[in-house]
Amino acid sequence: MIKIKKRYKQFINTGVYADNKTEHKRIRLLNAFGLTWFVFLLFFITADIFFSRSFLDNFKVHLFSILVIGCVFFLQKHKKLLFARVLFILVIIFVTFVFAYFYEPSRLMESFYFIYPLVALVLIDKKWITLSIMILCWLLHCIPLITTAELYPEKMMNPIYILAIFIATYVILNYSQSLNRKKEIELNKSKQALEAAYKELELSKKNELAFLELKSLKSQMNPHFIFNSLNSIQDLILQQNTDSSYDYVVLFSQLVRNTLNYSNKNFIAIEKELEFLEIYLQLEKLRFEDDLTYTIQHINTEGLSVPSLIVQPFIENALIHGLLHKSGKKQLTIDFTFTDHLLCTVTDNGIGRKEAKKIQQRQGGYHESFALEAIEQRLEILKEQYGKDVGYQVFDLYDDALAMGTKVEIRMPYKKEY
Repeated sequence: MIKIKKRYKQFINTGVYADNKTEHKRIRLLNAFGLTWFVFLLFFITADIFFSRSFLDNFKVHLFSILVIGCVFFLQKHKKLLFARVLFILVIIFVTFVFAYFYEPSRLMESFYFIYPLVALVLIDKKWITLSIMILCWLLHCIPLITTAELYPEKMMNPIYILAIFIATYVILNYSQSLNRKKEIELNKSKQALEAAYKELELSKKNELAFLELKSLKSQMNPHFIFNSLNSIQDLILQQNTDSSYDYVVLFSQLVRNTLNYSNKNFIAIEKELEFLEIYLQLEKLRFEDDLTYTIQHINTEGLSVPSLIVQPFIENALIHGLLHKSGKKQLTIDFTFTDHLLCTVTDNGIGRKEAKKIQQRQGGYHESFALEAIEQRLEILKEQYGKDVGYQVFDLYDDALAMGTKVEIRMPYKKEY
């Protein structure tokens, strides 16, 4: 039974494709007509074997009908929808004509001619085709009865009256169908408007959620950064380095002010981001003293806005894990480059990730950068909002198997101010 249902669905959906959704109902209806006709033909063929005196003649017409049904399914499958519908209707008119006036003239089979224009109205949009089919059915209904009166010796209805019945039936159904189509069009428009509103609401919710998540992450990251800076000031005071601690406090207050100003903004001008990084690195240089040298470069970045405070955690990570334990000169380069995308590269000549991990294991501790973890989550949210070209990669730098530092490439979204 399951196999029969599956096969039935396959036949009914022949010709149903994603690019012809407006025709799905009529495609399935024609397939249902064809399948029903095929079942009746099998019944008639079986019955004719036992009850018909002209089995061979009937079988020829039935076989022709089966071939036509196969052609209709073939045409539907290959998207020749109008051709399939016209062929179906013309063939059933032809079969009715053959049986009504040659094989079974006494059974009033010509009454079926009233049905075929109505079937045409349901399946075909082109009015000239449906009108032509109505006129053809009327002619086939009336003319043979007039020209071959011996078949029906009783007085027949006036052909004009019959035409009036055809036209009245056609007009009523056509009007009813037009009303149904108007309602269907209005329903589709309402459905489309509802779907568009739903999508807009989903997008709005998604953007609002992303904004809240970003705001939450930044609000958590800022206290973390302030805590680290206060620790650095404390170290300088404990070392009785008064001048450096004073300079540090001045820079720190400026940095905190900028942090508070930028935290509530999704994007800031790249010049402000560069200024923020410059102040931050000046603070770190007070801690590292003359051992640390840094450069900040930017190429073709005029008029760009970038996500606020997104690069600093990567610089902090390079300083703590790469440069802090390096002896000798410590070099750090931050390079912003804009081509078809915005790329920020943070390069250090530190001890490398493998050596840094060994030191952490020896010290029995692990410095977990909350800010970097928050930035990773923030980049994931920005990736969902602005596309796949957002994220970062870390590269270990070597010279003949000797670790020479680390490079981080950060791909970030941007906005053009002009």
